[in-house]
Amino acid sequence: MIKNLHHVVLFYPDVEAARQWFEAVGFTYARGYRGMHWFTIGDAEIMLHPSEASSGGSGLTIHVAVEDVRASFARVVAAGLVPFDHQSPGEGLAEPVTRPWGSREFELQDPGGHLWALTQD
Repeated sequence: MIKNLHHVVLFYPDVEAARQWFEAVGFTYARGYRGMHWFTIGDAEIMLHPSEASSGGSGLTIHVAVEDVRASFARVVAAGLVPFDHQSPGEGLAEPVTRPWGSREFELQDPGGHLWALTQD
């Protein structure tokens, strides 16, 4: 029986740049070991793993629940990151978007090409 998500491994050619990105977004740093870094996300973790080649993303978007999407938006903008809406690629956002089902969110692309959506229901 599956209980919970344990961790997700994401591969990066520049793990330190990825670590800085995760810190800028607001993930909580857990630990590091031999060039790898772990961040907590609820009861699970995200592991940043060195790789000679980036995965270039995988065509999926990882949705992360946040308590205050406006505060998260302000944080990433202040850190120099560019939030966007997948429905308008290449265009930055001035604020999170409201989806037809009621969620407010925005997306980011990390240094390895993975897509992240910060979402508030």
